[in-house]
Amino acid sequence: MDNNLGPQVASALDFAALAKMDDNQLTSLFGVRDYYIYELDFTALAANGVAQSSFTVQTDSNFLWQEACYFVDIAGAPQTNDTRILPLVTCVIQDTSSGRQLSSNPVPIPSQFGYGSEPFILPSPRFFRANTQVTISVNNYGATDY
Repeated sequence: MDNNLGPQVASALDFAALAKMDDNQLTSLFGVRDYYIYELDFTALAANGVAQSSFTVQTDSNFLWQEACYFVDIAGAPQTNDTRILPLVTCVIQDTSSGRQLSSNPVPIPSQFGYGSEPFILPSPRFFRANTQVTISVNNYGATDY
């Protein structure tokens, strides 16, 4: 490793170190911080169906994933806070630039994503480098079409 990079850049190569940095440290390391959302839609996920979708982190910036949320409906039916749907769907998230899956097995959606205004806050933010492709595979293990 090039020692001229300085301690902040060297530690930035360690994801655990990135997760511990505050906003000021991340800004000084990566430049301007900006709010950004990557969204994937899985429309008409049939009962016992599988689907896959991906996004690519923009080439001009890195992405620090900090929160996650989901929304699901059944045939567009209205919902209230009391009738929220907990989908019987699992997912696997893969950083295709490293080939690394972010879980050892498929994880139920409600276990790793919050609901709309109550996002799941990742216990350790995940850093994705610019131009990284992130793939999410879902499996509907229930009898309901979503």
